[in-house]
Amino acid sequence: MTNYHLHQTIDDAFVSGTAPTLEAVLRHRENRINFLDTLINKYSNFALICTKVNMPGSIKNNELVQTLMQYASEMLMNTLSDNNLEVIYEKWINLETGCELIQVVDGISGIELKNLMIDLEESWGLGRLFDFDVYTTKGAISREDLNVGVRKCLVCDLPSKVCGRDRTHSVEALHHEMKKIILNEGRVTFDDTTG
Repeated sequence: MTNYHLHQTIDDAFVSGTAPTLEAVLRHRENRINFLDTLINKYSNFALICTKVNMPGSIKNNELVQTLMQYASEMLMNTLSDNNLEVIYEKWINLETGCELIQVVDGISGIELKNLMIDLEESWGLGRLFDFDVYTTKGAISREDLNVGVRKCLVCDLPSKVCGRDRTHSVEALHHEMKKIILNEGRVTFDDTTG
């Protein structure tokens, strides 16, 4: 496994970067939906994974996000390889609105792939910081579709979607929990966290 180091403090890692405009976010969302639809139609017999960091706040892409995505890519490839699965298409998207990894996977159904991604989210120390969305021609496969418990909020035990929708917690509180998770997992370090 690779270790990752950011040459900045952990606090700076969460606040550095430029916030995208609402227009840019909405434009990217529309472009992303269109691109995913195109891929799903082209690779209709395969499942697709779209991976991204759940980054609260206005800054959606910076060195921290890109580092976390590199680590997620490594974990994904190990998981897929361990299960004898092949990525037949891969695209990195790196914009001010965020960093995403889109992969088309051969050798597994969408439901089986979603279960594999849920296992990764729950077994990997940083898994809770990511969305590993799985799509097929029938659309996105959710935890609810598989009768798997909803994801919990980083701060409390409520479903994360409820807290996100209601903005129950401050960005600072969410960042604080993310920092604890990153430091506890240990493979991503910062100038002020190495000895």
